[in-house]
Amino acid sequence: MSANVEISRSERTLALLGGGQFVQLSARELGNPAKVRSVIREGLPVASAQYAREHSGVPNRLFDQVVPRTTLISAGKSKSKRLSKPVSEVVLRAAKIIALAEEAFGDRDRAMHWLNNPNPVFEDEAPITLTDTESGTEWVEQVLGRMMYGVDA
Repeated sequence: MSANVEISRSERTLALLGGGQFVQLSARELGNPAKVRSVIREGLPVASAQYAREHSGVPNRLFDQVVPRTTLISAGKSKSKRLSKPVSEVVLRAAKIIALAEEAFGDRDRAMHWLNNPNPVFEDEAPITLTDTESGTEWVEQVLGRMMYGVDA
């Protein structure tokens, strides 16, 4: 098992968002819906999404399908330098799915290969691109859950 998987899923999710450098949440608070809701309502800093785009292991062309680069550029030019609530939720969902996949596969490289490549289970879409919607994210979570617990995916 790689060192990246040794940390908790919440810690990994937070690390994908740039950690405390950008997000005013601890890994423990990531499990608190009220705290997360507050951060989402305020909007994640654009820098957090840019950090995720550059360090998540998702190719830019796929990350841009989840959160368009133009959205990040526009938000970066705004006075607040924060993402909208819907975009903040998408970025958080993507980070959570990456962390879950790393846990499921026990290896970052294998997880990223699975997330970043078209999969017939997902109608030949790359699983990471499904995180642009809540229902797509749930679908990926279900498949990863079945893989983790030994049920055919």
